[in-house]
Formats: sequence, structure tokens, C-alpha cells
Amino acid sequence: MKIKSVEVVPLTGGTVDGGWPQGHEPEEDLHTILVVRTDSHELGVGSCFTSGGLVSGAMKLLWPLLKGESAVEPERVTDTLRESSFWQGRGGAVEHTISGLDIALWDIMGKACRQPVSRLLGGNFRNRIKPYGSILFDEPDKLRQA
Repeated sequence: MKIKSVEVVPLTGGTVDGGWPQGHEPEEDLHTILVVRTDSHELGVGSCFTSGGLVSGAMKLLWPLLKGESAVEPERVTDTLRESSFWQGRGGAVEHTISGLDIALWDIMGKACRQPVSRLLGGNFRNRIKPYGSILFDEPDKLRQA
């Protein structure tokens, strides 16, 4: 199962009042979906908190290293991407893109093994977890209503 293509899908949309302190316009994108497709027609979906333009730029650097690689060896593949991009601006958008690809490759691996990714990563250690809530936004009450 080899990697055949990666689609970069920027998510656009403005923020509600009280969202980001500086606000964002509807045409802006802050988050990007990565869809990895294989030669056997499997697909994996990952995401990163980086604009589509930056992810597309990072993919120009990463694609020659990624094309034709095994889609069911996420750790080896992402280690190769990190090692190979170290001297070419590793960090920032490149690291975010690698993280999104890593998520997509684990998604493919889970589908190939017919197992939840949590099990592939070591299994469940708890039956319940305490939810996490970010206080990133200025006015959470307005967001709760949206």
C-alpha cells in the first residue's frame, strides 16, 4: 500500500465575535485537512492548525520524500520527513504539515488493521477522561451560543 497523492483542503470561515482577539474574515483559513490516498484506494485524513497556503508550500518540500512510501509505516515515514527537512526550515508549517500527515497515515493504518488507532498506539488506559477546555477566546459565552 503506497502513498499516491495528498490533497490539501484549507478550511475557511470567519470567527464569531469573541473568537480570536484580532478576528478573522470568512475567506481566511487557519486549519487545513490533509487527505492521503494510496495506490490501493485507501484514504486517511489528518489535520493541522496551519493555513492551506503554508501547508501547500510545505508539501512542495515534502512530496518528493513522501511519494511512493509505505502508507502503513507512519513512524518510519514521518521520521524520514523530519530528518530530511531538518536543514530546510523544519519547525513551524513544515512540522505542522508532517503532524497532519502522521495523523492521516495512522488513520490508514487503523483502517488496514481494522482497529481503532488508540489500540494501535497502546490501547486504552482509562474508561473515562476529564475533558479539556481552552480559554483561547476572549468571550467563551458568545462561542457557546454559536
